[in-house]
Amino acid sequence: MKALFYNYPWAMDVPGGGERQMLAYAHHLSRFGVQADLYNMWNPSLDDYQIFHSFSVMPGTIEMCDFAKKRGLKLVVNPNLWITRETKDNYPYAGIWNILELADRVIVNSNMEGDALSDVFGIAREKFHCVYNGAEADFLVPADTNVFRKAHGIDGPFVLNVANVEPRKNQLEFIRILREERPDLQFVIAGAVRDEDYARACIEAGGDGLKIVGMLPYASEMLRSAMTACEFFAMPSLLETPSIAAIEAAALGARVLLTQVGSTIEYFGDAVTWVDPWSRESMRAGIAAVAVSTPEKSIWAARHRLLWPLVMPDVVRCYRSLLT
Repeated sequence: MKALFYNYPWAMDVPGGGERQMLAYAHHLSRFGVQADLYNMWNPSLDDYQIFHSFSVMPGTIEMCDFAKKRGLKLVVNPNLWITRETKDNYPYAGIWNILELADRVIVNSNMEGDALSDVFGIAREKFHCVYNGAEADFLVPADTNVFRKAHGIDGPFVLNVANVEPRKNQLEFIRILREERPDLQFVIAGAVRDEDYARACIEAGGDGLKIVGMLPYASEMLRSAMTACEFFAMPSLLETPSIAAIEAAALGARVLLTQVGSTIEYFGDAVTWVDPWSRESMRAGIAAVAVSTPEKSIWAARHRLLWPLVMPDVVRCYRSLLT
């Protein structure tokens, strides 16, 4: 079985969770009998594949998806999208519907996401196939905490956020509250800047209490060192589908503070500290609670259910259902 992976042209300029998911699928599927290759516009070779798998519903991807289907490939789409009836006007609804309707199967990151997309777009629930996000086995091995601290000049306690700097990740509001509630904790963001104006606002609000260290190499000793060293890992986003970085931090044993908006609760249940990202009171309470929490339940969830090799068979089942 051979699958060709596609994403919008500038996706890897500032990669996020969807791109990490795509690369994880490409890396792990080979051990399950699937050859997964990244699309190369200079050597497309569509006739060599049975599956065309797009990891985005960004405007502009539908033309390539439609072209692949007309060439006889089965179309699989990972939308990586949390949308509700209340928020659908914030998105290019018609364009997304066209892609979801064109797809032979839609892989969602949770059953909650499948239910929401089916409801909002009026598409049969049977078209949606759930495959959970996961972490690499590298994140089962803690790293020396001094590796990250020495490289970035961090001496005291810090809260870690592994995400690109943009409004959806809600770093600005979080740093304001953290400065009020726990001025002893530095807020460290490991990610690229997607919104320059938003990053400047974060820097102004955070002052010496904020450090943006840029993207850390994936699954590297540096990233694992940061996750091992932090007082807690925070992902207070306005929505998540959910956060791969949160799974990785949990696998390493970090305390985790996580947004309740999106499908995150399907992954962690009562194993992490939940916050409402729209409520300052909720985030204040979450900061106080996570500092004294114990991470045993989240460690178990990540290590026993949420590793990429454990979820890859669900991708294979999706592909096979289209080819039999």
